[in-house]
Amino acid sequence: MRYTTRQDAIEQAIAPALDHGNYDLEAICDETFEWKIDRDAQGRELLDTGGFEQTVTDDEFWAAVARHETT
Repeated sequence: MRYTTRQDAIEQAIAPALDHGNYDLEAICDETFEWKIDRDAQGRELLDTGGFEQTVTDDEFWAAVARHETT
């Protein structure tokens, strides 16, 4: 799934996965999501297809969460 903004990814994907605790959500997002955009056959970017997408496995996501837990 793609999220329109970085904040959308944080609010709709990352934060709900973490039921409680203190985490650096921005750092988790930076480590686990990337901006992606689709391209046509000629390599041109397709408008309205860009967004932030998770680019790591679930295990890698949870490892990032563990690294960015704050006290």
